[in-house]
Amino acid sequence: MKIVYVVHEFPPDSIGGTGVATHQVAKDMLAKGHRVWVLAPQVWTDVFPSIGFFDEKVDGLSVRRLTFNPQLSPNPVLYEYYNPILCVYAKHFLREVCPDIIHICHLLHLSSSIIDAAKELRIPIVLTLRDFWFFCPKWIRLKADRNLCKRDFSWRDCIYCLREQNNVYDRITRIFDERMMKFYVEQAILDNKLRFSLINNRQISSLLIAAAGRLPFLKSQLEKVDQITCRSSFLRKAYLNKRSFHNGFTVVSPGTISPPKLPSRRGRISNITFGYFGGGREHKGAHVLLQAFRKIKSTNVNLKLYGIFPNTEYVKELRRIAKGDERINFMGTFGHTELTEVLSGIDILVMPSIWPEASGLSILEAFANKVPVIATDIGGIPEIVHDERNGLLFKKGDVLDLKQKMESVINGPGLIQKFKENIPRVRSINEECDELLDIYKKLLRRK
Repeated sequence: MKIVYVVHEFPPDSIGGTGVATHQVAKDMLAKGHRVWVLAPQVWTDVFPSIGFFDEKVDGLSVRRLTFNPQLSPNPVLYEYYNPILCVYAKHFLREVCPDIIHICHLLHLSSSIIDAAKELRIPIVLTLRDFWFFCPKWIRLKADRNLCKRDFSWRDCIYCLREQNNVYDRITRIFDERMMKFYVEQAILDNKLRFSLINNRQISSLLIAAAGRLPFLKSQLEKVDQITCRSSFLRKAYLNKRSFHNGFTVVSPGTISPPKLPSRRGRISNITFGYFGGGREHKGAHVLLQAFRKIKSTNVNLKLYGIFPNTEYVKELRRIAKGDERINFMGTFGHTELTEVLSGIDILVMPSIWPEASGLSILEAFANKVPVIATDIGGIPEIVHDERNGLLFKKGDVLDLKQKMESVINGPGLIQKFKENIPRVRSINEECDELLDIYKKLLRRK
């Protein structure tokens, strides 16, 4: 079978869970004898052409990278979710390889125009939902004040949320007050001005209409997909509440790679090591973990924080919280081949996310290495971490609750062993790929 995977990040770039998961699935499909390609964006710098592409090999996989200078967008609000230029380049690539199936893993930095490229060429589309991108431009449903946005949010709520970090949306709010926004958009709907050809420009009114039209447009794009899959029941419910499924839906539980042999752990009960893998990304909640850890008085504990910690205001805040505590270590990044070794130096992983993660690859990786987890009690996490059985759950953003959960581990040395014994068998990448192949084959039979 000829398969194209579409994803917003891919090695050798620094990647998160979606990029890692897509890489693992693509490699396993290649090992099964299928012909596999990857279509991904290249974050633009002046080293690359403003519009174009290049090809490379990554672990035997053929990767097509699309480049696009966002400054060339006639309407940057529109191009975030529908980029017709990338549609042309994607269509050219798909014509070259003539895949049997296109599997979209994420459209961030690519836009939903990829769906139209595949649809025009009559290629069956599988799309896996991993977060909230189809109804949240920030994809994490998290406001600037670190609170979650309400379930019944409107396009106006999105504009006011995004203006904190994007001067295009700030410009909209400076020109239009809320009453004027409502009036202008309602008038645009009456006059049928929500058409692409009428708003593909930088006029302030076109930016506003593009923002208002994002959610209904992306709902219509989802209806073009042949098979939608999801990483958790939680995310399934979130999209069902938005009435976003039309052509079929199934939950495909993610798999991960288990080590052939776990390293031995000795003499670890008297000195507890907590670990964290989220780097300096605010939505991963390192500030909650550091604040909780600083309140712990025990000296027989330490904390290892892994990931990229760029020199941002948020990371400066993290370093201020950690300053002077020799129990805290910023460890930097590690290669995925080093994962088992890194986890062998951790007694329990802490996942303090302040956004509702769909599943959490880090949890599965920890469980595959028999490392229990303390995690936030939101999103799809409680489907994996069962409180007081294979780990502990705490209330989102609640520093004192997390402190108490960590202290219960410190003061109950038998607790970690109990959690380890209750960690379930983790699904393999091979099993996930077998289920995906069944989905692909059913689609091809319907073609």
